[in-house]
Formats: sequence, structure tokens, C-alpha cells
Amino acid sequence: MPVSYTVRRAKVYVETLGCSKNRVDSEIMLHHLSQNHYTLTLEPQEADAIVVNTCSFLTSATEESIKRILELSEFKETGRRSTLVAAGCLSQRYREDLLQEIPELDALLGSQDFSEIVPLLDRVCREPGKQLSFVQPKPHYQQFEDQEKQQSTPRHFAYVKIAEGCSNMCSFCNIPMLWGLLSSRSVPSIVNEIQQLVSRGVKEINLISQDTSSFGRDRGQLELAELLRSISALEGDFWVRLFYCYPNTFTGDVLAAFAADKRFCAYLNMPFQHIEDNVLRKMNHKINRLQIEQKMQEVKRILPEVAWRTTFIVGFPTETEEVFEQLLEFVAAGNFTHLGVFTYSPEDNIRSARLGDPVPNAVKHERKQRLMEAQRQVSQQRNQARLG
Repeated sequence: MPVSYTVRRAKVYVETLGCSKNRVDSEIMLHHLSQNHYTLTLEPQEADAIVVNTCSFLTSATEESIKRILELSEFKETGRRSTLVAAGCLSQRYREDLLQEIPELDALLGSQDFSEIVPLLDRVCREPGKQLSFVQPKPHYQQFEDQEKQQSTPRHFAYVKIAEGCSNMCSFCNIPMLWGLLSSRSVPSIVNEIQQLVSRGVKEINLISQDTSSFGRDRGQLELAELLRSISALEGDFWVRLFYCYPNTFTGDVLAAFAADKRFCAYLNMPFQHIEDNVLRKMNHKINRLQIEQKMQEVKRILPEVAWRTTFIVGFPTETEEVFEQLLEFVAAGNFTHLGVFTYSPEDNIRSARLGDPVPNAVKHERKQRLMEAQRQVSQQRNQARLG
């Protein structure tokens, strides 16, 4: 347990694990800390308080988060007897047990409570020796229209989160449990943030969320095209990238708005997860292979030079060797510029867990390597074609 520290000018070290969306959440904490009575440090051994913004999307991410928490807990003995806080996904997912299982922790902060970091640390200071939890029983929508942030990326680029949560209910995914259903920001709020970033010299704007192409659907209609047109109306020398779009909600209107302004990069991050119809159905994806191929053709017709990044999951419970061969052939055909591959992980409280986990881990990893090798050969051929 920590000793009491003086709140005034206490030093805080914040470390972010996981995805770029977590980085944005950490930037919210950094702003609140720096605007109050805390000093930020890049050295954990100098910190009076250490905050770890965790990830637990997959078992491997959970293990990494726990490992890092335990590593940083050593500074409670060798450093300044730091207060240790776990924030984000891990705290939300294991809120009932985490403080007991990791007694080195002094406090928990939930997945949508990042603006509460100052009250939490203040209370830890007032109540030394007591473990505290600032985690709501269910993930809730925190009003983040105008959340101030302290940019942590290099000054030329920034991430702008346009929505929180996800309503897709994919059978293999626990995001709705950790982050709640889709909650979109308003278009004016996002445009205002981008305008401020551009005025500070930011050149690259990366639009992110759990499901970017469903932006606005929680209000009754898809609004990504409207957002892109509003961004296009801004003046300035900057460019925009879209991350985490899905083919069933990436509409023709979005594509038209995207193609109308050269500041929108011909780059798409669109996770397909698989290509075989039965696997897609068991994943609860609302699209089939034919529709995916038609969407790809539509995009390439408008953006022939598009750089396409996707992700696939290998080893899903219904993926036989024959089914995997279909996926392998699809990748080898040269459809993608970049590829990410995950091995299926039977997480707690996901619907696909009822299908069992019949594919051995060794087979999953072997399939991952085969898929990545197919993409490596595609990339090599693409690069060679650009020589001369």
C-alpha cells in the first residue's frame, strides 16, 4: 500500500498499452493531470503515481497488461513508493477481482472514466493504504464532445476519436461488454477539434473508433459521409486517414465524399475477419464473400490506387483446413497492401465460446504464418513492380 504523498506537484507517469484508441484516452488523462496539481514525467522511477492504461481485448493483451502492471509495481519498493493505478479495459473487464488478484494495485479506473483521474488520485492521497475503484458496473457513455486532450503523438499527426463503443455484436468480440454500444460524437465537435489541431500545425488527421463507418447510426442514420464533407470544407494543408471501417456500412455516399477531396488519403483500414460464408455467419458478420468482393470492386473503381489494409482471424471454431485454404487463396490473389492476422482466442463471455475451441493452438499459429507468408510474397511482388 502507498504512503501518503503531497498532492501539490506530485509527479505522475502514464503508460499506454494497446491500440490508438487507448492513446486518445490517455491524452484525456494527461490533459486533466497537467491542468491540475500534477506534474507529468516520462520516468516511472520518478513518479509518485503510475497509471497504466490497459488492454484486455484478447487473452494475450490481458497477459501483457498484467505483466506490465507487475513490472511497474517494483517501483513501489525501488522508486518513490508510487501509487499504482490500472485504467481502461482490464479494470472494466475484471473489476470484481482485479484489486484482490493484484494487491500491488491501489486503484482502478474504468473504460470510460478517464476524466476522473484527478479525483481518483486526490482521493488516494487522502486515504492512503485503501484500495479504491472508480469503475462503473457497466460501461457507460461519458460525454466526450469537447474533451480536452494533451497530444502525445509527434506534432505532425494526431488521432481523433469520433465515436465510442460498438453495436455490431460480433460473436468473437467483447468490445460491447468493455465499452458499451456505439455512441457517436456530433459532427461540429469533431470538426472543431480537427480545426484546432490543424491550427497547431498538425498535418495528418487519423479518424478512429471501434466502428468508424457506422458513425451516427446510434442517432438513426449513417453520418460518416456528412462528417467527411464537413471536414472537406475546412481550409488548410492537411490530410485525413480512415481507420476501422466495415464493408457493410461503407456506403457509396462515403466513397463519393472520400474521393471528392485529395486530402483524404487513398488508404482504407477495413477488417474483414474472414472470407468464407459460414465462418462469417458464425462470427455474426452481416455480410458474405460476394458482398465483400463487390465492395472491394466498387472502391477500386473509384480509388484505383487505394492502399488496402485488412485483418483476418484464423482458427475460428468452424474453420476447417479446406475453409482456411479459401482464405489463403484470397490473400494470395493480391487483394491487400497490408495484412494483420490474429489467432482465434476463446474469451470470457463471448458467444462464439459455445462453439468450443476445436482448432489446436499449433494449427492456429501455423495458419497465421502461412497467411502472413502469402501476404509477404504479394508485397514483394508489388514492390518489385514499382522498380525501374
